[in-house]
Amino acid sequence: MATGGYRENTTVEFKFRGKTYHPGTNKCWRTTPDRLRILDTINRISKAENTIRYKQYLDDFPLTEITSIWTDTARDPDNLYVVQTPSGIVERCLLMATEPGDLVLDPTCGSGTTSYVAEKWGRRWITIDTSRVALALARQRLMAARYRSYLLNDSPEGARKEGELTGKPPKNGPFGCSVRQGFVYERVPHITLKSIANNLEIDAILEKWQPTLTQLLDGLNGVLDEAWEEWEVPRETSDDWLAEARELHAQWWQALRERQKGIDVSIARNAEIEYLVDRPYEDRRRLRVAGAFTVESLSSGSAPRSLITQTAEFR
Repeated sequence: MATGGYRENTTVEFKFRGKTYHPGTNKCWRTTPDRLRILDTINRISKAENTIRYKQYLDDFPLTEITSIWTDTARDPDNLYVVQTPSGIVERCLLMATEPGDLVLDPTCGSGTTSYVAEKWGRRWITIDTSRVALALARQRLMAARYRSYLLNDSPEGARKEGELTGKPPKNGPFGCSVRQGFVYERVPHITLKSIANNLEIDAILEKWQPTLTQLLDGLNGVLDEAWEEWEVPRETSDDWLAEARELHAQWWQALRERQKGIDVSIARNAEIEYLVDRPYEDRRRLRVAGAFTVESLSSGSAPRSLITQTAEFR
């Protein structure tokens, strides 16, 4: 949990599980000691050799970021052109670099993969080629294609879905059904150290449960003649414990789980949201075909040049 640079009140020592830690020379904790104590209480700190680290769980961000190695962009099942680029590659580049309604230019049409993918994801497009064969293949591909329809943000259906996802009243309009306003996307929470450390709801939850947990722990320590801290309470009871101790132990762990459940809900609710731009919600009531487009051709010397231009937006 230590990082380079100096920030006030983050270079001090911190006691964790009975041992004192320091961030190190020319380093500091990523948050203040008060917030470190909160992270300790909600089991978000772990020991790592001679230091401590922020503890993350797999469901904090249940996705994996895409690196520069793409092993999932295989060859298209139907290869229409000798140098056809797999549509998965074009699709990923288009989703990274453009928004719905943007204009995509492909100066080397080939079989029309770029225009096909652009049409699929609600982008306008222009594609060009010197070969009439390539243009004929692309035109046929576009005219025969069927596409899924997605919920638009700028539509009554999209507003209702957005309200359902956010828990807020949906927008009443007016609606223009413009693709430039984007789609309604699936989303996942992205829980980070920052989002937890700055979440003041956690303080209120801890304050609410602390009297109950303190009373149960004091009772358990009294029966067993121990002086356990919260983190020292064993998960399992011993065979020689009295029935009273077993009951207090069960109540204490149940209260701790209930507290943690409330904290987890708060953490997820207040975490940053990542929108999955490759997962818009589908409108299953509609099936799309390509928008209107024109084909133009002209000759310059001995080299014919042709282009296909889309003239309509997402329909």
